[in-house]
Amino acid sequence: MSTDRIGPDALRFLAAGGLNTALTSAVYFAGLTVLSSGVSYTIAWLAGLAFVMAFYPDRVFPGGRTGFADRLAVGGSVVAVFVAGLATLHLLERALQSRTAAFFATLAITTTLNFLVSRWILRRHAPP
Repeated sequence: MSTDRIGPDALRFLAAGGLNTALTSAVYFAGLTVLSSGVSYTIAWLAGLAFVMAFYPDRVFPGGRTGFADRLAVGGSVVAVFVAGLATLHLLERALQSRTAAFFATLAITTTLNFLVSRWILRRHAPP
C-alpha cells in the first residue's frame, strides 16, 4: 500500500464523512416526522452504509479497487467497526466516567479505524 496518497485520501475521507453525516442526519430527522426514533436511526444508518459502499471506492480512494466484492468488504468493515465502537463506548464511559469524553474518544478511534481499514481494502494491490 502506497503511503504517498495518505494525505489526499484522508482529506477526501473527512469530506465524504461530513457529507455522509449530513445525509444520514437529514434521513434521520425526516424519518422522525412519521417513524419512531429507532426505526428512523436504522434507516439513516443503512443509508449511510449504502453511501460508503457506493461512494468511497470511486471518490474517496480513486484508482483503487472498485469491484462489488470490495464494496461489500468495505461495508462489512464499517459494520464491524460500528460494533467495536459500541463496545469501546461502553468501556470508555466506565473508565472515563464521562459520556462526552467517551463519545469523542470513541469517535476518534472509529474514524481512524474506518479510514485505515477502508483504505487497506480499496488500495491493496491497486495499480499505481
